[in-house]
Amino acid sequence: MSIEFSGKLKEERALFIVIPLLLLHLILISLQVEHPGGSLLFRNWVLLASAPFLEVSASIHRAAAYAWTNYVVLRGARTQNDLLQKRVEQLTLREDALRQMEVENVRLRQLLSLKETVPLETVGARVVGRVPDYLANIVYIDRGADDGVKANAPVLAATAVVGRTILVSRFNSQVQLITNTYASLGVMVERTRSPGVLSGSGQPLLSLDYISNSEQVEPDDVVVTSGLDGLFPKGLRIGRVVQSQRGKSAFRVIRVEPFADLLRLEEVLVLLTGSVGESRGAG
Repeated sequence: MSIEFSGKLKEERALFIVIPLLLLHLILISLQVEHPGGSLLFRNWVLLASAPFLEVSASIHRAAAYAWTNYVVLRGARTQNDLLQKRVEQLTLREDALRQMEVENVRLRQLLSLKETVPLETVGARVVGRVPDYLANIVYIDRGADDGVKANAPVLAATAVVGRTILVSRFNSQVQLITNTYASLGVMVERTRSPGVLSGSGQPLLSLDYISNSEQVEPDDVVVTSGLDGLFPKGLRIGRVVQSQRGKSAFRVIRVEPFADLLRLEEVLVLLTGSVGESRGAG
């Protein structure tokens, strides 16, 4: 048994030696044998064996190159998009500013036109503040005593009377709007020449009092200053009648809507010689 086992062992050892030698021999032969295409057979084998690995490597390289290219392109596009977005925002802001300037120019031209029609000394002013409670109907302007403004000076907007100054400091003035509860002024209906007193109520509409029931005051009639209160010159527009009906007493119930948008005042005109007494005395 031992002799047979040792014989098999020698045969196996011989195989381990012979097989590598045969492979080495084949490799050496392949290095010398040419492929019908003209290349060495061994090189073809090596190329064939490495082809899958080369394909995988090439695929990875292509994918990486594609991803990098897309990243660079997308990054450039994102940067360009950010620049375009900022440009659009700048142009939008510029357009809004130009629109605001155009609107302001329109208001200032209207104010200048009104100034040319009023035969009295005036000064332009900007509204710089408003009492938090809008029903108080008090605003502040950036003109004061140093600009020639006095208490009880009439204040106009581009379209009509808006109020009068009640407190004046060196550089600012407080203006009581005609819708204020304590505001009143002498007026008349332009068409009928009916005189009355226009009073504020703290609400958007004004109350026109002391117009007789016999007067034919109708909606859309224009109300102007009468000049009889000693403060406002005669003939300044104030508003239009929106309601007129017979009252239970001797006077009609009349509501007037101001021409000026008192909640959106931005620029006003202050009459420096606003009272009738002053204008006559100056003459």
